[in-house]
Formats: sequence, structure tokens, C-alpha cells
Amino acid sequence: MKINFIKNYILFTIEKKDNPILIKLEINKENYNNYNKIVDLSNIIPDQFIIVLKNLTNQNDKSFVIVTEKIDYEIDNMNLVPTIQEAIDFIDLEEIERDLNSL
Repeated sequence: MKINFIKNYILFTIEKKDNPILIKLEINKENYNNYNKIVDLSNIIPDQFIIVLKNLTNQNDKSFVIVTEKIDYEIDNMNLVPTIQEAIDFIDLEEIERDLNSL
């Protein structure tokens, strides 16, 4: 797994050799709680990771987005997008929405 801190989000790029349970533990680390999170599953077959990541949701008024093109069914309560750019746009829109709601 590669972890990149960019602006107001963390990009977790998942690789074939990664263990889904360890990925979940890493993503849930307390020092990441103040960041929006993007999990990029575009380099793998996402099924086993989706099951593990399914219970992760937005925390601390931060967004959680999964990037994958390989899932053709809708999963409740998950923010799935096909590209990293769309994940960034999704986070930006949610940030604007949170700002407007706090007025």
C-alpha cells in the first residue's frame, strides 16, 4: 500500500499483495482522522477489499471515497467513483456542503 498526503486528503493506493484486514487497520489509524480519505482500488480486483471497507464511513466530518471501476453494482452507504479526480471532486463538494450547513 502506498500512502500519500495531498492537500486535505490522504490517498491510499492498494496493491495486489496487500492484506484487506491490515488495510482496514491502517486506514482507521487515529492520526488519519482529521483527513478526508480516498482508497484507490483501481489496481486490484476489489471484491475482497470492498467487504472489509464496507463498514468504514465518514468520520469526524470527513469524507471517505473508494476509487474503482470494477464494481458494477451499487453498495449502500459507500461512495464509489471511477477515478481519483472524481474522488477529489466528490470530497470538494462534500466540504462545500459541510461549510454551507455550518452557517
